[in-house]
Amino acid sequence: MIKFYKFHGTGNDFIMLDGRELKTAPNADEIRHLCHRQMGIGADGLIIIKPVEGYDFEMTYFNADGSLATMCGNGARCAVAFGFISGMSGPDVTFRAGDGGHTGKLQSLTDFKWMVEISMGDISIPEITGVSTEIHTGTPHLVIITQDPDSVNVPVEGRRIRYSEAYRINGINVNFLSIRDNRLKVRTYEKGVEDETLSCGTGVTACAAVAALKTGINNWFVETRGGAIEVKLKKNKNFFENVRLKGPAAMVFSGELTGWIHG
Repeated sequence: MIKFYKFHGTGNDFIMLDGRELKTAPNADEIRHLCHRQMGIGADGLIIIKPVEGYDFEMTYFNADGSLATMCGNGARCAVAFGFISGMSGPDVTFRAGDGGHTGKLQSLTDFKWMVEISMGDISIPEITGVSTEIHTGTPHLVIITQDPDSVNVPVEGRRIRYSEAYRINGINVNFLSIRDNRLKVRTYEKGVEDETLSCGTGVTACAAVAALKTGINNWFVETRGGAIEVKLKKNKNFFENVRLKGPAAMVFSGELTGWIHG
């Protein structure tokens, strides 16, 4: 039997597996089964961490539909906490994701909750910005500025855009953003989940970058449906650097997989 852990970062929830216990990663069908809300554990994605040369660990992230993704900001924050409790890393950590190397810093709040700050990759400044802006923060996002994200039917409108002619093949995450009183409110439709999620780390980062381009403010508190996240970044000529994402990560429960995936 293989042990699993259920984590969430501001409502963005993940199944965590210790790669040291796996001979191979679960296949796409197994991941879809495990992430299914009614027939499995239920999660927005599945994360495997294992030691790798040059870093404390490597994080491999799969969307709920079984597809491999490059980076997940909230998932990475949860991975830092999981690395800590599994003994792979300490409170200061280096890890590798699909988009390259990252650092993380962890502060224990309770036995099962941590405040985690991670570095994100540099963000290229898009040539075209406006009400709708395409931007890549480890995964592609479309940020749409609106008066009030709560007035948007995010599952319907996000799905319409994601499956439009422009994005049908490669997909895109769709974020609805409002900027008010130096605070951001964000709701996100995530490809791979194919629905709205309570929070999205790369999406929050994308929205903070777009807000920085619009206002010149580089530090933001971002309200998501699952809680608040802090984003800090520094604008250079053609890109943002020193991008940091900070927020809580919590372990919800753990259990054992009995015959659901191969060992």
